[in-house]
Amino acid sequence: MRYDTVFGFFLEGLDAATERLRSFVDKAGQATLVGDVFDDAATGQGLLNSFLRALNSGAITEAEATATGVTRAEFEGRSFVRIVESRRSA
Repeated sequence: MRYDTVFGFFLEGLDAATERLRSFVDKAGQATLVGDVFDDAATGQGLLNSFLRALNSGAITEAEATATGVTRAEFEGRSFVRIVESRRSA
């Protein structure tokens, strides 16, 4: 029962959350490239944390997590800011 509830929580909004995280990473990278400050890093970090919890609990697969454009290594790094910074320098 507990697993059903946890998995249901993560899976209900998976499509929307995937698009949101992909968009946050893309927009943060673009803002950084033009010298603007990305003000909503906390939201990006929250989405990253949510995906990492879903992945670690088995609620989603690695393929579902990386559909966001974030790699497994980036998820394991646990830092939205580091993801943005590494993409800026790439």
